[in-house]
Amino acid sequence: MKVVPTLFADTATILLLSSSNKDLQMLTKTLSATGCNLKVVMNLAEAEQTIMAQNIDLLVVDYDQQTQTNQDDHGALDAFLQRFAQLPASHWVSGRTRILLLAGRRNREEMRHIFDLSFASNIVAKSNEFSPGELITTVGKIIRNDIFGIDKYLCYGATPTTYEVSSSLQKDPLLNAMSEYATNIGINKRIISAVAGVADELLMNAIYNAPIYPNGVRPYARQSRTIPVELQPNETCFFSFASDGTNFLISVHDRFGSLTPEKIRGYLVRCFSMGDDQIEQKQGGAGMGFYFIMENLNKLIVNISPGRGTEFIGIIDISGTYRDYIERCKSFHIFVG
Repeated sequence: MKVVPTLFADTATILLLSSSNKDLQMLTKTLSATGCNLKVVMNLAEAEQTIMAQNIDLLVVDYDQQTQTNQDDHGALDAFLQRFAQLPASHWVSGRTRILLLAGRRNREEMRHIFDLSFASNIVAKSNEFSPGELITTVGKIIRNDIFGIDKYLCYGATPTTYEVSSSLQKDPLLNAMSEYATNIGINKRIISAVAGVADELLMNAIYNAPIYPNGVRPYARQSRTIPVELQPNETCFFSFASDGTNFLISVHDRFGSLTPEKIRGYLVRCFSMGDDQIEQKQGGAGMGFYFIMENLNKLIVNISPGRGTEFIGIIDISGTYRDYIERCKSFHIFVG
């Protein structure tokens, strides 16, 4: 029997823009593993020529390396990407090209700059280098437009525990269940406390802030969080947690998708700014909570489908000590589907 492999090569073409000889081999092998057509260019002139010759579905840019060369500075690269973002994709997903930035910067101002780039429909910003598995997961979510699900970040065989949440009164029992699970697998108590704080904030945001009526009214957003809320059947959210022995993951998924990419980028910009606007403080605002969430996670993934749902996935590396956890560089992912 002849076996015909299922590839995505006829539905997506990836253009990799990287000037790093050190990372190019790894990136090429990893992106080729996705089954897409892969084109590789080293500078903006080659990228322009390739784009004019054929349609590109996903542009992967090694942003750090590209801006460290003498050929392409920040301004030239940003202007090129802004122009490229306006071009239609060939026949893939939503009919528009996606831009994925690979960023390994540590400087807060540089990270603020990256998150302030409006043309980046998908951003993967890290302070450490990519692993092949993580990059494949990230690109796979983009090219398939399949962004939701905690399972994508777990080893095969690891099974999440999921609860449907219909009342704010469920919060404490759910946090206790998660903490008991984490304790039973031997996670440090201080890490459990940090995860519980993040889960608390995510659940409260999903219950009080996420629900929105067609007329734009948020029925519970201005309500004190000490006052219980009972959600309607179409307002419930889902809380999941899991571990694969290396990472501990939590997820909160609402049904609304009312958190916009622009709002997320605004929060990220403030969190990487050093001024007084670093944390947004207002009644019903998520800025302070968002800052707290990021500070207590090693990795934060935000999946947004406008009008359909928003999913926050938090990941903590439990492979080392508590000190290892607090000293690990942070990773941020935003996906829009």
